Parts: sequence; C-alpha cells; structure tokens
Amino acid sequence: MPRLLSLLVALWAAPAFGAEVRSHPPMRALPVASARPQADGPALFVDAAKGDDANDGSLAKPWKTLAHAIPKLQPGDTLYLRGGTYYERVTCKLSALANKPITVRAFPNELPVIDGGLREFADAPATAWEPVPGSTVGEYRSAKPYPKFEGIVVGHFIDSMITLHGYRFGNDLRSVNLFWNLKEKVGDDPNGLYCGPGLWLNPATGHLHCRLAHTKFAHLAPGDNYAGETDPRKLALAVAGPGIAFDLTGAKHVRVFDLVIRGSNRTALNVEGCAHVELDGLHVYGGSPAVVLRASSDLKLTRSCVRGISAPWSWRGGQKYRGNSAYLMTARPEGGGCKNVEIAYCELTDCHDGPYIGTIRGLRFHHNLVDNFNDDGVYLTAAGTGGDQHYTQNRFSRCLHCFAFAGKYEIGAGVFVARNVFDQRGEVRYQWPSAADDPLFAPAKPGGPARVPHTGFLNGDHGSPTWEKIYYYHNTFLFAEKAFRDQYGFGASRATAGTTRRAFNNIFVQTQGLPGLVFEGPENDFVADHNLFWSTSDGPTFTGDFFATARKSKVFEASKKTYAPGWGASDRFADPKFVKWGTWGDPAADFRLAKDSPAVDAGAALPKEWPDPLRGADAGKPDLGALPLGAAPFAVGPRAAPKP
Repeated sequence: MPRLLSLLVALWAAPAFGAEVRSHPPMRALPVASARPQADGPALFVDAAKGDDANDGSLAKPWKTLAHAIPKLQPGDTLYLRGGTYYERVTCKLSALANKPITVRAFPNELPVIDGGLREFADAPATAWEPVPGSTVGEYRSAKPYPKFEGIVVGHFIDSMITLHGYRFGNDLRSVNLFWNLKEKVGDDPNGLYCGPGLWLNPATGHLHCRLAHTKFAHLAPGDNYAGETDPRKLALAVAGPGIAFDLTGAKHVRVFDLVIRGSNRTALNVEGCAHVELDGLHVYGGSPAVVLRASSDLKLTRSCVRGISAPWSWRGGQKYRGNSAYLMTARPEGGGCKNVEIAYCELTDCHDGPYIGTIRGLRFHHNLVDNFNDDGVYLTAAGTGGDQHYTQNRFSRCLHCFAFAGKYEIGAGVFVARNVFDQRGEVRYQWPSAADDPLFAPAKPGGPARVPHTGFLNGDHGSPTWEKIYYYHNTFLFAEKAFRDQYGFGASRATAGTTRRAFNNIFVQTQGLPGLVFEGPENDFVADHNLFWSTSDGPTFTGDFFATARKSKVFEASKKTYAPGWGASDRFADPKFVKWGTWGDPAADFRLAKDSPAVDAGAALPKEWPDPLRGADAGKPDLGALPLGAAPFAVGPRAAPKP
C-alpha cells in the first residue's frame, strides 16, 4: 500500500474501540458509532454491561442478553443495543410484516459488537495465555484446552481488527523461515514457514497456540511488516468461536442496522431461508466465510464493510496452502439459491477469495469497493442458475482475477458490467518470494527497493469451465500487465462456445507495454467496438497504426460475417485525458474525462436493454469510459452512500 494512502487510512481509522493501537496500524477504517436517530414506534432495549434479563426491556431497565430479548420482539418493534460487546451467538428467526418490520439496531451514537468468540482472550489476556515451556521463538499457549474446537483458528487484534493468521501446522507457527523454499507445498514441512502473527490449534492437546513475532519481509514496504507487541498477554485478541456469530434463519421483514459482527471460526453472519431482510451499516469480520447467503430472497446489504482474513503481510500461498483459503462471502445454491439481492455502497475487502455470488438470480451490485484478494475476486459462474446480474459503478482493484469462473453449469440470464473502474495497477500478493534475492522480486531500478511483481487480471478460470454471458460497456480499465495471451480488452474478449461476450465504449489503459489485440476465434458469439486503448509507457512515443496487424488478420475478416464493420473497426488508440492521472492508491486521482478527451462523443449507441445508470447524464453521442463528461466524481463504499 503506498505510504500516503497508508497514512490517510490510519488517520481515518483512529482506534474506534477506545484503545491505543499496540499491534499494527489498522488496514481499514475501524467501525464507529452511527448517528442514526431513534425511530418512532415501540422501543425495547438491551445492555450487555448494565442490563438484567429480569428487567422489562425499557430504556431505564434494559435486558442483558440478545438471546433473551430477540424472541420477545413483535412486528413493529425496534430493539436498541447499547454500546459494548455482547459475547453471544445470536439467532433471529422472527417473522414480521411489510408495514411493521422488526428492527435490531444500535442505540444512536453507540457501538454494539456481537462477538461469538472466546471472551477470556479479550477481557483477561494476562491469565488466558502462558508461555510454552522451552520456546525460543515467543510461542504461547492457552491456559486451558478447548476440546470442542476443530480446524483452523480465526482471530483478530482487537485494537486494529487486523487478522491473525490461522495456521494449519505447528511447525509453521514456530518457524523462523520467511521464504517459499518448502519441500511440502501443502503438507507439514519440517522447516516450516512463518506467515506472521497467528493462532494454531494443537489437535493432540486441544490447546490454542499463539505467536506474535515480527515479520521482516524485505519485499514489502516497512509499513506492511508486523512490528508491534509480541506478548499476547498484553493485547486483547478476538479469538473466534466454533459457531455462527449472528444467524438469521427463516427471518422475514427484519432489519439489522449499525452493528459489528465478529468472532466466528466459520460463518460470522448467516442469512438462510429469509425474505425481505435489510442489513445496513454493518461491519462483519470473517470468518470463513464472513457472510453466507442461502435460499433467501429480496435481501439488501448496504453501507456495510465485510472484511476477510488477510493481513498486511499475507501472501496467497500462506493462505491457500499453509492457512485458511477462505471466501469473503458465499451465496449457496442449495434450496434454489438466492434471488433479488442488492449489495450497494459496501466495502468487500482483504481475503484469499472474494464474493462467490454467481448463483444469485437478480443481483444489483453497485457503488462497492472490491479490493485486495490474492486469488479470485467475484465468482460469476457457480453451481445453480444465477444471472440477471448488474455490476455498475463499482471500483475493483488488487484482485488476482476480478471475475472468476469454475465448473460446467447452466448459463444464466446474463451479466451486465457497466460504469465501473477497474484499477488493477496495485500489487497482488500472488507468489511468495523463494529467497531474499528472488529474481522475480528484483528492484525495478538498480539499487532500488525489492518489489512485488504481480498485479491482477480481469478474468480467470479453473479447468475450462462454462463462462457466463457478459456485457462489458462503459468501463474504465487501468492495468499494469498484459492480458493472458495478449487478449483484446484485457480478456474482455474471452468467450466459450454457447455463451456471449460484448465489449463496447470502454477505455483500456495499460502502464507497461502496449495493450494486446488478440481476438478469440470467430466462432464465438463475440462483438467489440468503439473502445479506446492507450499505453502510458509506450503510447506517447508510438508511431504508425496501432490496429494495423489486428485489422489485417483472418479473424478480423471473418468477424464481418456477424458484425459488418468488423470487430474493433471504430476503436481508437489515444490518451484518454483524464482530469487527473495518479498511481494506484492516489486519493486525488480523478478518472473523469477532460473536455478535450478523445473519448468524448466517441461511443456507439447501445441497446436500451443494457442497463446504464448514467445514460441520461451523457449528453450528445455516448462518451467512452465509466464517467461521461460532466459526471460527478466516482465514489464507492459507505462514506459515499446517501444518508439513511
């Protein structure tokens, strides 16, 4: 992460839980109390610190536990949670009415935390841990065993909510090796591999083990290495429990607002068999995954932050093979899958894999940040019959693949990808360095710092699967690397037999070398035109016709049989002239078009059936890219959302 951006995040993310940060500066903004005003209607109250379940649930005499309070709610009621931590695993099976929903929410200007984990490691760390006898590397173990625990342990530093690595193998937890020089890629290697501060469950004894040793990866910026407190007895840790932290099962016409949900080794937030559920202003911390949606309809997840289990020092190999290869969110296909779902103004970040949501039928996914996935971002093709999905006005960055595909399934009703910014210039922690002098990580300039060489791609698949029908139009793409096999449009052209691909009115910018123009075969149902290409490295000095070779190819000639002008006949090679260029992570970067941009009025009129939230804002002929001339700056996430 660039140092300027790190500083801005740290300032925005000042400790929201009232504690000095002694672990590591937060990766992301920490949750803060919502100022959402108290609503009209029947009000009931719960207070983990001062309540009593023998009370009447009034403001003066609140209940203590959600387990007691939630079953008492009736249609039209609002349950207010006073600030503090509720060490419970919450279940809500309430059914209300459309005109009388049940609401579970934070009390105004207070921050409630639902924690399904082990309280002793947060409240009494000094007695919850003990040094491992004979350890020379700072290893600790829990003071008591946890015989019901299974699998990989999930946890967080409470002061920063940065994830603790979930170790599969004790040798890794104890190792001083920082390089991918293992004999066993997925097994318990004798040398081990230290993946950063983390937790391990000893299956033989049931004890949890912890080590918070510093990391010293020369290939990372200094701010991305752990240099904080190493004694877990001096830090509050959120060590996850084995159950679901917040479980909505069979709920109807229920709203959940402004809560923090954490402390699950598996699913932090589960939504199953629900209808007309609204989730707003949440902070959900994974968990593997953080959120599960199953057999539900008419759902809204808005103005929320869903965080995965990647730390600033995490690498793909450490999570995939030596830890927990978690998804951030999954929409399961069982029970007919999910339908009519809106995910908007959210931050979906920091995990091995991103949202697995291709199974949803009728998805509106807009104004979201999708960032920092060292494997796949959004899974589009998945078991079930998803489709009718609209991805509009989002920002994608630092995904190994923004969109991923796996398996051979029935093709859905189509995926429309419009008005998004794909900024894939930032580093992706894909390949772990094998040695201090690994040539892949060599400095860009002699004498300069080591660098992470990998950036992300638009599409990727697993085992020649079915690809959904995708329509890419009016997007702005900024990529560092060439696409696989030099494909046209960074892979927007990739299609498989029986599916459809369209690419119109996009801007494709590459920072290292010239963009590729290789088309898939003419037998595919593919059409592309009126796109603008540019290279920031080679474009200013390029002479000649950028498209000459592509337009002389046999594929181009064959394409005229289905698209008379030929694929890409009206494409341009020119500087798009954004209002303000910037490197990845520069908060001042502005990808709107300048008045003299060659992208203005350069597009094709597109079918009205292709949804476009900015069609009415584009005067004259269509402009290229995500933002037409005169449009408002691009904004995503909770801070950009309209106030409730």
